[in-house]
Amino acid sequence: MADDEKTPGPSPKPSSNATAAAETAPELPPPQTEAPSQAQAVPAPTPVPEQEDRSQLLQRARAFLTSPQVRHEDLAAKRRFLAEKGLTGGEIEGLLHEVPPPPPPLPPRTYPQPPPSRLPYLLINVLRAFMWVAGGSAALLLAYFRFIYPKIAQTYQARLSLRTHRKALLERLTRSLEDLKETQRATFAVLPQPEPFPEPVKYRSCNTLEQLKEASEGAKDVPPITLLRCAIQECTKRGQKATSAELFAKLEEKFPWIAEDGAQHEETLWQTLTTTPIFQPAPLPPSATNTSTSTPAPPPAPSPDTVWTYVPPSPPPPPPLLASLTTLASSLPARDPSSPPQPKYQHTFQALSDLTGYIATQTYASPLGLRAPGVGLGIPLSPEEEEVRREIRALKGLVLNRRSFLPRVPSTTFSRPVDAGA
Repeated sequence: MADDEKTPGPSPKPSSNATAAAETAPELPPPQTEAPSQAQAVPAPTPVPEQEDRSQLLQRARAFLTSPQVRHEDLAAKRRFLAEKGLTGGEIEGLLHEVPPPPPPLPPRTYPQPPPSRLPYLLINVLRAFMWVAGGSAALLLAYFRFIYPKIAQTYQARLSLRTHRKALLERLTRSLEDLKETQRATFAVLPQPEPFPEPVKYRSCNTLEQLKEASEGAKDVPPITLLRCAIQECTKRGQKATSAELFAKLEEKFPWIAEDGAQHEETLWQTLTTTPIFQPAPLPPSATNTSTSTPAPPPAPSPDTVWTYVPPSPPPPPPLLASLTTLASSLPARDPSSPPQPKYQHTFQALSDLTGYIATQTYASPLGLRAPGVGLGIPLSPEEEEVRREIRALKGLVLNRRSFLPRVPSTTFSRPVDAGA
């Protein structure tokens, strides 16, 4: 192997990294070559270098082989360079065995060529999509404002007008109802007021339970107010205490159907007794009242031992309309019972005839000094007098026409007696 390495032959040229490493590595002494003049002469014995010089040469060769720039170079280039520096084959092999083998060289970075960029195509597609969206939106907006929006606007205006009209109608109805309430309030003020606690006509005159039983004839339509009123009046008449227990006992004795109804009817009677103002607890005796204070004591709370009294309600005041009708009826002349019967409207016809005669007398009667002597024309009247005269003539003509065109009353009417209700 050493012979092969020593034989000259073509070898690759050291790389630039090896040359740079050789320049930075410690310089090895040049090899001892023979002079050209002594090539054919017998080689003279070469002087042996000293031991320390040889060790320094090996040390520098070892540093050269371990330098990072030379570790990855070719072995042949390393051997040739070391041989040029004067090292023997054995020393070179020893140094190569001492230096750890370099790691396997990395393969060359042969990455695939990247494909061409698709960004322009992407931008073109985005621009195209944006144009389609913009065009479609413009078409939709045009169709909306051309066909749909007018109908929506018309519908909105119609609904708004309907809402306004409905609001106006509601306000008008509200004002009409308020006017109606005011009119009813003003009208009801002159009408007779209803009784606060009405009772049937056939039970109003009953003052005892016996009379009430006879008037009811076993019917169950007697109101609770009437039952309690008669029971309290009967207890007061007999000098008994009108407690709730005593009242219920008397009512169940006289009217068995109250006991048949059970607690439901008694609850109704108790509610009527405690909530109706015409039934009041009897006042406490003067000794039981508190004399230390001037204010009256409040009435006691209703209890089963409370003594009840009946306070008749005050009649409502007569309305002005009823008082006016009563005055008018009293001022009219009464019909004589001994006189023969007359038609229903005979008195009205007689009053109209008298009024017509009076108007005719006042119209055509010329007062003193109204006409000038010797002149056929009268003195001109004032506008007020002329207006009164025209009204009197119109009223006279109306009365005369009414009397002339009225239907004739049959003769049998005079012989028919007048109804008592008329």
